[in-house]
Amino acid sequence: MLFINRRHALGQFLSASGLLTTVPLTVSASKATAAESPRPAVSVYGRLPDMSEVTISPDGKRVGFIRNIKGQLVLMDYEITSGKLNFMPITDMKVRDLTWADNDRLLVTSSVTADLVRFIGDKNEYSRAHIVDVKARTSLLLYENLKDYYPIVMGSLGRILINGKPHVTASNVRFGAEIFYSLLAFDTTTGRYTKLDEGREHVLNWVYKPDGTLIARSEYKQSEKLWRLRYLNALWTTIYEEVFDELERPFLVGRGRAEDSLLVRFNGGKWDGKYIEFSRDGTPSEPATLTGDNVSPLIHPATKRLVGFLRRSPEGNEYEFFDPLLEKLHKETNALLEGSIVTRVLSRADDPRKLIAYSEAVDDAGSYYFIDFTTGQNKLVGQTRADLPADWIAPKSELTYKAADGLSIHGYLTLPPAPALKGRGPKNLPLVVLPHGGPQSADEIGFEWWSQALASRGYAVLQPNFRGSDGYGQEFVEKGYGEWGRKMQTDLSDGVRYLAKEGIIDARRVAITGASYGGYAAMAGVTLDTGIYRCAVAVAGVSNLKAMMDWEFKETGRRLSPTLQYWNRFMGDKSLWDAASPDLHVDKCDVPILLIHGKDDDVVPIEQSQRMQRAMQKAGKPVEMLVLAGEDHWLTTEATRLQMLEATIAFLEKHNPPDLRRA
Repeated sequence: MLFINRRHALGQFLSASGLLTTVPLTVSASKATAAESPRPAVSVYGRLPDMSEVTISPDGKRVGFIRNIKGQLVLMDYEITSGKLNFMPITDMKVRDLTWADNDRLLVTSSVTADLVRFIGDKNEYSRAHIVDVKARTSLLLYENLKDYYPIVMGSLGRILINGKPHVTASNVRFGAEIFYSLLAFDTTTGRYTKLDEGREHVLNWVYKPDGTLIARSEYKQSEKLWRLRYLNALWTTIYEEVFDELERPFLVGRGRAEDSLLVRFNGGKWDGKYIEFSRDGTPSEPATLTGDNVSPLIHPATKRLVGFLRRSPEGNEYEFFDPLLEKLHKETNALLEGSIVTRVLSRADDPRKLIAYSEAVDDAGSYYFIDFTTGQNKLVGQTRADLPADWIAPKSELTYKAADGLSIHGYLTLPPAPALKGRGPKNLPLVVLPHGGPQSADEIGFEWWSQALASRGYAVLQPNFRGSDGYGQEFVEKGYGEWGRKMQTDLSDGVRYLAKEGIIDARRVAITGASYGGYAAMAGVTLDTGIYRCAVAVAGVSNLKAMMDWEFKETGRRLSPTLQYWNRFMGDKSLWDAASPDLHVDKCDVPILLIHGKDDDVVPIEQSQRMQRAMQKAGKPVEMLVLAGEDHWLTTEATRLQMLEATIAFLEKHNPPDLRRA
């Protein structure tokens, strides 16, 4: 019988000296008792995880992952049976994904900020893919030195066999006399490529079988707004087409349940928010039972066929399985990790009974387990923050409150851990409001480094999933349309008032901070919804709606780009943009603001923070600005992420001190 004991699992870690070892690990022993636990440094929370991107090989014999050693990233290849570790430094990579190219080589997807001729915009973040043999310490960059191609990848990454030999597929754009959309397959050993398909129309993605047989592709003709689903029946045959705005065009996910069926996710039209399976003649199925933006398909690791659906929601995840074995494995994995707050299967071998599971608990910031249901074997592969004492993991709970107009707002409250409270109850605490980005995304119950770091300094942290957030249905999303700086903003301050009424927080000691849309909300909180916050820290935030939209138009060259359409929905009527732009209302701001922005941000340009800085300075208002050199929109690099976090905490402690005597 399988049984995972967090206290007595086998784990593999790097020693402080960097030597590789495989040692018995008692998890509880790595967590000091309350009496032995001084407050961890900010870096313990804010650094990149000790371990990430954990993935199992197709044959289930090896585990690949990224190890963070004092800010240096190392690619690891762990042989499960022998315990042997092979490693290779990848310090300069911004890793976005890790999987296996074959049973011996890893496929590393990273990104780079670049200005490429013939691509729209000054600077963009582009994906690159390397086939890496960690044992041999060799690396093949896909599309490198190929005539008419940049060494980047656009999509359709996958693992196939051609004549029994492993290949990796990847799509790209070929710039010849005309523009072509190409799908190539690269031999994982030699790097030599085979051209699988190429088209003049804008091919969005391809679907193929594990043996490399092409099945289908989707295309979008922008001039006619026409989306096509094409099946390869000797020749490319259109089996479905419909007019869609670019923001609402469907997505060809992959294979359906049947051998030759296709799965399509619709984002508009009569099947909006639904998954439909198409037969090879274009006959559509009935929509899948689970619908909505927070639904994702479950795919068999070997056949790449649809085996079920997952719907994520704050009330708990809902699963629908078509495969009895996968359903049984799901239940057994949850039973094995009983007591976890978060449980996810991250990766499966071709035999789905061999897998990598991720788990979080009240005393565990995150652990990765190898589980083999064929043998009953399980191992703790590693932890995300092995040196974070259990008593310094802050308690996080759900809460629901009413907005001023009666709308129910769900969110999360993180309280200071017990050692930070020093025996005091959770009453009259200082508060930091931490709204998420997007705005159509959502905070969840799991461990989150930013809120945990703030809580360790004595702050309660409120993360409201304000109207417009994902996970609560399309109607809730649409309630956010046109509400930038309006009800999306007061949803935050309504949460402050709720917590003050409950006696949990001191309404005189409240600050706001956030990134991306959360950075906008931080600026708006002290200019548009005043009298609530003592200070604000805005990271990569929008300060002027019109200027932001003008920049986006300049970058894409068209008024109806998907990004512009998306933001138009939330920003609403153009006549209201000035009223919702923080930089035009700094005269109402009577508290200090810290602005933080990555210099290489290609999502929200640094000019947005500079506008706010100039407006505050011109009005004689207190403002500081920190530029993160070489950083993108996502705080990808450890050094600059820590720089941001340390500056944020220092600013909050100065202007909204957690100690009441300093308030």
